[in-house]
Amino acid sequence: MTATATRALSPLHDLPVRNSWPRDFALGIRLAVGGGRTAWVRVVLGAFGIGVAVAVLLVFASIGHVLGNQDARVSAGLPRAEVVAGVAPTELVRDDSVYRGRLISGQYLHGTGPGSPVPPGIGRLPGAGEIVVSPALAGLMAADPGLRARFPQRVVGTIADAGLRGPADLAFFGGTGPLPPAAEIGPRAMEVYAFGGAEPEAATDPTLVIVAVVGGAALLVPMLIFVAVSSRIAGAQRDRRLAALRLAGVGAWQVRRIAAAETLVSVAVGFVLGTAAFLGLRLLAPRVEVLGWSAFTSDVVPSPVLAVLIVVLLPVLAVGTVLVSLRRTIIEPLGVVRDGKPVRRRGWWRFVPVVAGAGLLLAAAPGGDPGTASWIAIVATGAAALLAGVPTILPWLLERTVGRLRGGAPSWQLAVRRLQLDSGTPARVVSGVAVVLAGAIAMQLVLLSTGSQYAPERAADDWVTVDTTPAAADQVAADLAGVPAVAQVGLARSISAVSAASHERVTIVVTSCATIQRTLAVPHCTDGDAFLPRTPLQTRPGDVLTLVGAHDTGPRPRPHGTFTVPAGLVPVPQRLSGGPYLGDVLLTPAAATHLTPPADVTARAWVRLAPGHAGATDRIANAVGALTWQTFVSGGTGDLLTADQKTFATISTGLNAGSIFTLLLAGVSMLVLALEQVRERRRPLALLAAAGVPRSVLARSLLWQTAVPLVLAVLAAVAAGLGLAALVDRLLGTPVKVDWTTIGVLAGTGFALVLLVTALALPALRTAMRPDSIRTE
Repeated sequence: MTATATRALSPLHDLPVRNSWPRDFALGIRLAVGGGRTAWVRVVLGAFGIGVAVAVLLVFASIGHVLGNQDARVSAGLPRAEVVAGVAPTELVRDDSVYRGRLISGQYLHGTGPGSPVPPGIGRLPGAGEIVVSPALAGLMAADPGLRARFPQRVVGTIADAGLRGPADLAFFGGTGPLPPAAEIGPRAMEVYAFGGAEPEAATDPTLVIVAVVGGAALLVPMLIFVAVSSRIAGAQRDRRLAALRLAGVGAWQVRRIAAAETLVSVAVGFVLGTAAFLGLRLLAPRVEVLGWSAFTSDVVPSPVLAVLIVVLLPVLAVGTVLVSLRRTIIEPLGVVRDGKPVRRRGWWRFVPVVAGAGLLLAAAPGGDPGTASWIAIVATGAAALLAGVPTILPWLLERTVGRLRGGAPSWQLAVRRLQLDSGTPARVVSGVAVVLAGAIAMQLVLLSTGSQYAPERAADDWVTVDTTPAAADQVAADLAGVPAVAQVGLARSISAVSAASHERVTIVVTSCATIQRTLAVPHCTDGDAFLPRTPLQTRPGDVLTLVGAHDTGPRPRPHGTFTVPAGLVPVPQRLSGGPYLGDVLLTPAAATHLTPPADVTARAWVRLAPGHAGATDRIANAVGALTWQTFVSGGTGDLLTADQKTFATISTGLNAGSIFTLLLAGVSMLVLALEQVRERRRPLALLAAAGVPRSVLARSLLWQTAVPLVLAVLAAVAAGLGLAALVDRLLGTPVKVDWTTIGVLAGTGFALVLLVTALALPALRTAMRPDSIRTE
């Protein structure tokens, strides 16, 4: 028995020889905290691992509350167009724009009466020439004079939290004078009688759900493995102490209770540290932004059910791991004290989690309903079980492998012999790395196979379009002419019509010869010419077109006259390479003299950019900003991602960041356990050094002791990652794509961790080799 254990147990009459729960737990606590500096180091290291897991799991448990609060605020700000008797409506025009790839969501408002509805987040409707901006947009406007020029109005306030999805939102509410009828402006305009409509439920994309669920499992399982590994820190010392108690007459159940109490001390300290870390991270939430998504501090609140589950699950996992490791202490305590060779491991049950996880993923129907809790539970449980099977198999695989190794250099033989005597601890050292690598490999391959369907489809980089009203078209052209990044500007007025023959929509465009020649392969054009681009509509000369409102999209739009396609139209290709789509029938102004268009004609400026036009879209939006709601800029390099593309990018970014974090966490775990191994073996190491074994041989031996298990861990991780990716791709209905470069980079990162851990453990190795480490009491 060690001197520490002797001090903790003296006097002898304090031994819990009777079956007393309070005395057993009290002794366990004394062993945890009353053993001097070594005991406290053990408690702190175990508490660190549990604390990190608690903080991360509480963050995960808060995601549902964050998303729920964000959706509630978005729903509260949705305008409702249903007529309410006695309410003077608010005229509203949406005016979204892009700033350096980020969406600026805006609304121009005009109240038609004293009781006109006001959106949440502002106290009153802004007047003409006034604007209320979000705090994030206010900060950007203060830092960028060009962006400030886009909003010439006077800033009269900031939007409160109730009017924003998150603190990083770029949003504004601008005031304006009386607006034209909504039918003349288009779908961006409406009359609002109340705010707070129910947001239409979007169809759930099964691909995004599966990627998020499996990715979450790939990040959470390493956390649980980390808790289990942390609870085994200094396991050999604990086993020897408890074995000595067992030999002194303590019963088997008493040993279990003492070990549980000792473990619960680290768990309690870990929960305090983890909760404090979570509260600190919660305060930093408003400063964290991922692709425009952010959260207020008040949003980051764990789900009560999940919080209770964390409080129950982590202690059970930590204590259960320790109790399972006590089999030798309870059954053969004398062998533990003498460091006897462990019993050969059985392998059949270690493959059960992998088989069960694969079976659940195979049982999940491809293309199933991702909105059902049962389907999500099956997929998440299957992925978690398959990943959890990796650390279960590793000790058995390592034992069978090193048992067949013979010969080699002295450092190799020392390492192999140590692994043959104790393969469980080295397997635990690399189990966290193996699970992280397996999850990272699987998710990278899944993202590779699904990423193509979420790739943004951008417009040609040489063109930007500015939609405007016919009244402001000339002003737009004048403003754009002064932008250095603009090479050419062409104005086009579009008139909607319905073909009497095919009953399909036809777009008649009236524009200048210069615009036609810049965008189409037209060798010659004079005012009065008409052109017929080749389109699937196959409009022909002589066809009668019924003119309708551009924004009248009903099944039976109201007619506004007719137009007969003139004879002598010149057929031309639809567009030049990379050029914009103009319309189905192109008329020069002289050819459209007999055309009487409806009131809601749309106007568009086609802008060709000059070479070297980085940020040109933003400069164009700034140039026409004074026209407020009358312009809408799109195209070029500032295209926005769709909702699904943005969600996929957010998930991908989160999974990549989570993989890096968990890999670093696994590296820390590996370093802690490697240092513990050196500390526990300081006496044999000092004896070897005293016998003349060079320090370099022992250092290489330490390297081999970590490298051999890691090689097996990487092989197991690659197999598990490929298998999980194949099963997930089966659910998604996408072909499996194997990127060996990515796999090689991830595997190389694992080996780099081995070198780093070995280098950091060398000072401890030198300390352990000192002659005073041979001294014993």
